Amino acid sequence: MNLSIWTRCTLFLIGTCTTITAWDVHPTKSETLTIAAPGRPPGLGNPYASMATGGIHSWGYMFDALTTLADDGSVAPSLATHWEIKSATQWRFHLRQGIQFSNGEPFTAATVQAVIDTLQSPELASLYAANEVRTIVGVTIVDTYTIDIVTRTPDAILDRRLSHIYMVPEKAWKELGQDRFAMEPIGSGPYQLVDWGMKRGRYELKRNPSSWRRNTDIDLIRFQVLPDPTTREQALTSGQVDLAYNPGLDNLKVLSDLGFIVVARERSPVEGIALPNRDPKSPLSDVRVRKAMNHAINRSEIAATLMQNVTKTNAQGVLPEMFGYNPNIESYSFDRDLARRMMAEAGYEEGFDLTLTVRLEGKGPEWPSIYQAVIQDLTAIGVRVTLRSVPSQEWLKMWNTGDWNGADMIPFSWTSTYRDAGRAIETVSCAKAGAFFCLPELMPRINAAAQELDRDKRRMSLQQLLAELRDLAPSINLFPQVETVAYRKRIETLPFEAGYYRIEKIKLGK
Repeated sequence: MNLSIWTRCTLFLIGTCTTITAWDVHPTKSETLTIAAPGRPPGLGNPYASMATGGIHSWGYMFDALTTLADDGSVAPSLATHWEIKSATQWRFHLRQGIQFSNGEPFTAATVQAVIDTLQSPELASLYAANEVRTIVGVTIVDTYTIDIVTRTPDAILDRRLSHIYMVPEKAWKELGQDRFAMEPIGSGPYQLVDWGMKRGRYELKRNPSSWRRNTDIDLIRFQVLPDPTTREQALTSGQVDLAYNPGLDNLKVLSDLGFIVVARERSPVEGIALPNRDPKSPLSDVRVRKAMNHAINRSEIAATLMQNVTKTNAQGVLPEMFGYNPNIESYSFDRDLARRMMAEAGYEEGFDLTLTVRLEGKGPEWPSIYQAVIQDLTAIGVRVTLRSVPSQEWLKMWNTGDWNGADMIPFSWTSTYRDAGRAIETVSCAKAGAFFCLPELMPRINAAAQELDRDKRRMSLQQLLAELRDLAPSINLFPQVETVAYRKRIETLPFEAGYYRIEKIKLGK
């Protein structure tokens, strides 16, 4: 279960329904919600550039996908009202009718076909979302609001993958091209971009009157871009913003004492540091070294001090509520003597040097200190690490292409945004584009699990694979992502559904 920490606060969570319906509610007054945010989304308005993460993400307000993921891990309708598996490799999706994009273009089966065709084009091959449609070999329009999708082999999580393939208007995408579309995005969500405000230090989303997801009280969302968490906290306490996203964990109690509502929650992606095995000359290609580095990290101390005990280390890349989670896997113990012996057995008694390249944009303010603590622990067993920070766009290129620009290690998240262990396992396998960890002998079983439509058989296969991956140590597993929000009491309800704070459903008081 996701961890929710309540600090003198009340937060009403609206349960995710199995069917998403339009809200026929019209505002009685014009309201603006101002949010202190760490930055703009990677790729700006190009929803295919990366995975949309975080409980407050502008893509979730501008765009819709065919499906969405409920808090209990189930797949729920969005632009597709229902679907069925026609055969092991054929899915039929029935689409919501009467939907139009903010520029007036209609959403139809042709839209879905165009999006998938575009993502499979060579021009977009390096983008994150292109990897999610790689199993698709055919898209057939049955009628205006029905579409068949055929996969090369059975894909047990196709409906989950499609929850992150946002729909965009075909004509506008072709006319604008992806770079201009990123600056002038068009979606069917409850809000549309005013502008990115590059010179003003803020960007704004206004109400989309044509959206099927009706708004309640908020007409304009103003994102004040403040990369420093302390500055975000100050903007909240001074009354400049209504809500601060990801204030520092060490200041949550202070904000609560000042009368703000504060929430901290675990998110499904488990943060780790990738330990690649592709270069046979690298020390990291030796499993004994990778295990030693895992035994060297004092995770409990880091969780208690830097993470304020809001989370704890995770022995595998998925959380307990994820499909395929293995409850029998134990975390690596903190044992420096054992780590040193394993280093010596591998022939590295004198240690070696590595470079760790990280991105800090969009991450919690505690992460620079976490990386420093990890480096200090590794130094104690002879692994000397140089830390380098790069912008998110550069990191994304490194992650997507596999060209790490001289880095030996980079941080990553086990991609369990689909709330399924199969997708997380792909992250540390040969199946990943630009794979950093690849054992060809595992791929037949990974592929078999991905194609298994029987849930019980698939769960067992995923649990076995997670146990083996724990012993192969493809990464230093650290902690689940933790996100925090602090907001003014004028926000009476802040619904959290399907991984997002649903700003369009906010209720404001006086």
